[in-house]
Amino acid sequence: MDNLISLVNKIQRACTALGDHGEASSLPTLWDSLPAIAVVGGQSSGKSSVLESVVGKDFLPRGSGIVTRRPLVLQLHKSDEGTREYAEFLHLPRKRFTDFAAVRKEIQDETDRETGRTKQISSVPIHLSIFSPNVVNLTLVDLPGLTKVAVEGQPESIVQDIENMVRSYIEKPNCIILAISPANQDLATSDAIKISREVDPTGERTLGVLTKIDLMDKGTDAVDILEGKSYRLKFPWVGVVNRSQADINKNVDMIAARRREREYFASTPEYRHLAHRMGSEHLAKMLSKHLETVIKSRIPGIQSLINKTIVELETELSRLGRPIAADAGGKLYSIMEICRLFDQNFREHLDGVRSGGDKVYNVFDNQLPAALKRLQFDRQLSMENIKKLITEADGYQPHLIAPEQGYRRLIESTLVTIRGPAEAAVDAVHSILKDLVHKAISETPELKQYPGLRVEVGNAAIESLDRMRDQSKKAALQLVDMECCYLTVEFFRKLPQDVEKGGNPTQSIFDRYHETYLRRIGTTVLSYVNMVCATLRHSIPKSIVYCQVREAKRSLLDFFYTELGKLEQKRLSALLNEDPAVMERRSALAKRLELYRSAQAEIDTVAWSKTAFGYSIVLAILSRWVRLDLLYLSFTLNNAHHRRSVAASLVEGVYILERDRQEKREGSQALAPPWWEFFHFKLVCKLIDDVDFCIFGAIYEYKPPSSHCNDSIVSIDGNPRYVIAFRGTITKPDSFTRDFELDIHIMRNGLHQTSRFEIGMQAVRNMVATVGASNVWLAGHSLGAAMAMLAGKTMAKMGNFLEAFLFNPPYLSAPIERIKDKKVKHGIRIAGSVITAGLALAARGKNPRSRSEDPFSALSAWTPSLCVNPADHLCSEYIGYFEHRKKMEEIGAGAIERLATQHSLGGLFMSVVGKGVEAAEPLHLLPSANLAVNLSPSNDFKQAHGIHQWWRPDLNLKCSLYKFK
Repeated sequence: MDNLISLVNKIQRACTALGDHGEASSLPTLWDSLPAIAVVGGQSSGKSSVLESVVGKDFLPRGSGIVTRRPLVLQLHKSDEGTREYAEFLHLPRKRFTDFAAVRKEIQDETDRETGRTKQISSVPIHLSIFSPNVVNLTLVDLPGLTKVAVEGQPESIVQDIENMVRSYIEKPNCIILAISPANQDLATSDAIKISREVDPTGERTLGVLTKIDLMDKGTDAVDILEGKSYRLKFPWVGVVNRSQADINKNVDMIAARRREREYFASTPEYRHLAHRMGSEHLAKMLSKHLETVIKSRIPGIQSLINKTIVELETELSRLGRPIAADAGGKLYSIMEICRLFDQNFREHLDGVRSGGDKVYNVFDNQLPAALKRLQFDRQLSMENIKKLITEADGYQPHLIAPEQGYRRLIESTLVTIRGPAEAAVDAVHSILKDLVHKAISETPELKQYPGLRVEVGNAAIESLDRMRDQSKKAALQLVDMECCYLTVEFFRKLPQDVEKGGNPTQSIFDRYHETYLRRIGTTVLSYVNMVCATLRHSIPKSIVYCQVREAKRSLLDFFYTELGKLEQKRLSALLNEDPAVMERRSALAKRLELYRSAQAEIDTVAWSKTAFGYSIVLAILSRWVRLDLLYLSFTLNNAHHRRSVAASLVEGVYILERDRQEKREGSQALAPPWWEFFHFKLVCKLIDDVDFCIFGAIYEYKPPSSHCNDSIVSIDGNPRYVIAFRGTITKPDSFTRDFELDIHIMRNGLHQTSRFEIGMQAVRNMVATVGASNVWLAGHSLGAAMAMLAGKTMAKMGNFLEAFLFNPPYLSAPIERIKDKKVKHGIRIAGSVITAGLALAARGKNPRSRSEDPFSALSAWTPSLCVNPADHLCSEYIGYFEHRKKMEEIGAGAIERLATQHSLGGLFMSVVGKGVEAAEPLHLLPSANLAVNLSPSNDFKQAHGIHQWWRPDLNLKCSLYKFK
């Protein structure tokens, strides 16, 4: 159960680092809920000597008056036998103290830094960890000694101030009180017993320690107290014999002092029967065991408190919004991110995710047709107007057969009236889009947070909509004008002529203007106009969608972004102007939330550590409380095993992301973030399958501690800037069908034709185009390794060589590697190479190509890391694929194998017979690779194929580099 004490140690260190000392605050406190042992006693009661006896070192300041003026959180860590003892302070994380005299001086100096060189006290604790093979795992809080009077240099309130500080610790129900009382004073006057009795009247939380037993007057003893007869506590009293001042002055060794203490209790008749539970060694063991028991009983309550507080903190932080970046680039990014959220909300309204987009359709389906229907053509097609326009169009030459110019003028004057409904439709859509802008603004909390930015974004969006409205109106009116300027001839050619109806072509021209004749003209014009209206009813909405709706979705804030890039930092700051009190509150909440989330992960680790599945991540999370810069130094990715472990963990992160999605674990309940956060990676985006919407990949960005990098896009100490990781097949019903479909495509060499691969490949292309190939890693497992391999090969053929980690990549062929007889296996491979080389020569004769055109040669400079297990039949053939090439070189058949290794036997056969010249290249064909074979025994196929093997520190690996010549 030592890990329980280590757990509380880590959380207490984090509490101290993040300012949670258990003081009264508007922020929730975790410190109060953590079990701790507070050491309480009056001045000169022997507190310091007891603590030094427990540790076995001289390290505490000594002197007259108040020496301990700040709480000292002392954490003892038992290390392996033979290791060197050292101490560390939380405020000096990079410094190890092996000289404990220097520890004493640093405690004094750190106290003075906080309180000044006065006799003032402070409640801010000093955090000290001691690592030694001679201690037990234990955490103690040494509090200032209780006093009754203020001495020179101390304020009159010092007595009450110390008592209040001590009470603030020991009043908490989770605090274990270690009450130190000197045996040579009346127990009734003990400051420790007095204050302990007030806060713990039943004595259930109090452990009594009796010091200075050897200094009692002759003829007196402490047997009644130690046996619980004078003052009974729930737990037995422990007596200790500390070093005298003379021993301290002579620097008597602690080991010798402990031996003398044991001898004293064993040889003194009054205490001989109690010797087995006396002394500082017994005290340390008893305290450690008791603290473990208390922690174990409190863990469920602490978990419940943490989960509840995380929800509360997240809720308040969500209400307050995101923090403001300090630099201009950060401010610009924050503004653009807020604008992106607004833009997303706006698009969701149009796309139907939110309400409002249906109103646009209503304009097209109801408003525009109704407006066209309401058009009155009576004035344009009245008898008088028809006769007038036809007569004017004829001029001095009356028309012979049909009044064509009259028709044209009538149609044009009638069609012009459609401009009104067209403009009205544009304006109606514009009004709807403006309303959606206002809705999207109100639904974007970040814009509520920054009023100045809200006004600017709103104005910019409306201005863009106005420009789009003008363009849309111009386009819609052009549609009407096009109908006016060029008539549809086929419509008129299909009309019956007067002669065909038996009319008399020689009839007087004046009869041509008869009412029946004019009415027929009006009817014809009206039919044509109705036909045009029906056409425009469909084309005007298309024009509006193209010019307004589509453009609003694509480029609503493009002009604003352009202007934004020109603004100075002062102007950017004005856009993000916020109440300083809100900023301060948000910062405090964020730190406290970090504390609770990390504490939650630490507690979960206790459960995870019981499973083999969590082996590696447990090691990681148990180290999370070490400062990030130390982690960075000790876990650099220059180490090959660490690089492979990190890549495997990031792939596992994709698996857990998908499981979180399937089981609806979000926020603090999500289990995926620790898999990348420990290594200082940030999840940039998830890659979503377009068929079943599962998460099949992720893009991570490396975010080391600020002291080790800047914001430039460069690789740091061999670490990647970005990692694109792909998972393998998950057997859960929600994703198995789609995953299995992809597995079938791999068998058919058709993975490149799937939409999932296209999504992943596009992500790779975009990232390489943005940050360069040297800053991008690829990683994948099983099916995901196939995707990463295909993406890496595709990029390599274009001259971009990405570092890749391919875990258990599938190699689909006959299981030759599983043949135990080496001669038979080697013979089969030689025969296969000869046949393959022969077919390759035949195919080359039909389709000769130069070396520069050979895709296999183009790949030879790319050297991915292949991680395979010989017990995994899905990938074990890679071992034979590369090792056989080496053996063929040794027997003088290297040329045959170099040719054979570039081709697939099945693909070549189809090429030779003329049925597969353009067949897809098999996935497994690789010129070069850094092959890592896990020779550690596997219990079953699941273990041999699993991703979890690749981050274990105890792998038995055989690594070989194969380069194609």
